[in-house]
Amino acid sequence: MLSKHGSLESAILSTLWDLEKDGIMTNTVKDVYDILAKNNTEKRAYTTIKTVMDRLFEKNVLLRYKQGKKFFYRTAFSNDEVVINSLQEIANRYCNGSLSQVSKILNTIDNDRLVSV
Repeated sequence: MLSKHGSLESAILSTLWDLEKDGIMTNTVKDVYDILAKNNTEKRAYTTIKTVMDRLFEKNVLLRYKQGKKFFYRTAFSNDEVVINSLQEIANRYCNGSLSQVSKILNTIDNDRLVSV
């Protein structure tokens, strides 16, 4: 599925997840651009946001459909699904596929250490 995202990809996904959590399921590049521009100190061009969203669509991470002349986007996977699949990839790579071993390791990590990583 997916295991690595660039910081802009992650910001776009988080923005869409937040919108979808609020019941807004049809979002344009402009919707995402406006929210990112308002919430982030790092300014990105509209065309950059559009390019990254199109790439996320090509990676099957976003769904896209056209209505009239506009494209609308939504996430193909929930945030929870992405986390679970990413943890499964880690389990497969480092723990012989055992999610319970990953869980045990996570339970031993101090929250202060997680924040500083």
